Amino acid sequence: MGKAKKKPTVKKPASAVKHETSKKPEIKISNKKEKSITNFNFKPTLILAVITAAITLLLVLAQHVAEIYAEDENILTGKLKEKCAELMGEGEFEVILDWEEAGYSAARPKEILKLIIKDEKDIAFQVTAKGFNENGLNILVVMNNDGSVKTLAVIENKDTKGIGDKVENESFLNSFIGKSAEVRIIKGTPRSDSEIAAVTTATKSSKGVANAVNTAIEAYQMIFGE
Repeated sequence: MGKAKKKPTVKKPASAVKHETSKKPEIKISNKKEKSITNFNFKPTLILAVITAAITLLLVLAQHVAEIYAEDENILTGKLKEKCAELMGEGEFEVILDWEEAGYSAARPKEILKLIIKDEKDIAFQVTAKGFNENGLNILVVMNNDGSVKTLAVIENKDTKGIGDKVENESFLNSFIGKSAEVRIIKGTPRSDSEIAAVTTATKSSKGVANAVNTAIEAYQMIFGE
């Protein structure tokens, strides 16, 4: 018997092989997937609208608070209220911001934040003054009916801690009690009634307190002096 003939191998063209191997299955996106993508594209617009509405609301609230503050700045609050009650006693307090409208012959100096009258007779001034820092001192100066200083207290002190706050010492503040004319701060021992010794290492803050007192004395003479 003769040998069986070997069946010849048929080779596919290279182009056909390449076509089969590079062919990728077709991917279809279901309706559900398309709907999800549509929702995703919609969300940034919704978020932006919510943020815009929130910002608008905050701006309206901020303006409202500012208006309330502007209307109520003639009301005593916080530490100022506490110090007024402590130094002047409990009673009915009136804050006057517009002196000319109130009938006084002088306009309110910019250094004086508030004119405070208790029970229509006791007078105090809230005064801001430059110490070591610009407007670093906020002082309450209570006056006697003769135009002299009755007492005073520091409401706020923005000067250097441990140095500028030394002017809050009671013995230094008491040095101004009874003064009815301009005082000045000196280094060393005072030689006249118009001189007050500076607090050691706090000369600028000491001068700030003196300037606040001088402002209060001058203001009292302007609106209540004969």
